[in-house]
Amino acid sequence: MTVLVSDLDGTLLDVRDRFVHSQVNALASLGYEVKITQVYPLVQYTMDADKLLGALDISLSNRELVQYYTLIEQEFYKGWQHSQVFPGAIEALQSIRPQLTALRLITSRAWVEETRREVKAFGLDQLFDQHVFTRGDLARAEGVDEIPLYPYLEHRQRLIQFSINDVEVQDTVWVLGDSPNEMRAAKGLNYIAVGVLTGFASKADLEPICDYILNSVADIPTLLEA
Repeated sequence: MTVLVSDLDGTLLDVRDRFVHSQVNALASLGYEVKITQVYPLVQYTMDADKLLGALDISLSNRELVQYYTLIEQEFYKGWQHSQVFPGAIEALQSIRPQLTALRLITSRAWVEETRREVKAFGLDQLFDQHVFTRGDLARAEGVDEIPLYPYLEHRQRLIQFSINDVEVQDTVWVLGDSPNEMRAAKGLNYIAVGVLTGFASKADLEPICDYILNSVADIPTLLEA
């Protein structure tokens, strides 16, 4: 049997426009006026904020950087209306659900209730046999106030394991995601890494790490049939 653990942002949800708006609004709050048309081309294959600032020729003080990262997170959570479910994702997961032992949803977001409300608003909660597992849920389970986002692999591997710790039979565990680090976390646990090209990473970024690469989640039924 197969257990499937899916990422959220960039895998099921298209968050590119949302990330662009969060950047523009965060910089505006700090007094730097940039246009959406300036930022959008820079996020085709990266969510690296430092690279974006360099490309925009913006230099922030240490104090401003702290504010900047806080504002990006706040703007991202507020801007869920700029997201949408990738076409065919829900239908594809519904079609393979009977073949799975468990289907779980994870995200490295820290905000618990806000993320659950958003997942429900997009109708994704009906697909999975438990609630979305966030970095905030992991912190609560481990009895700490917060788990740092970085180093990324440290929390991501624990999050994957946390999401399936009640599953007795784990003959095959597939991890579905859009970023190289998500895939590295899966491979570090000796799970099957299935990358999708709907996020910020290119095929060249994912190929050295993934066992399989799909154009989108909509293609996952063909993988099960192979």
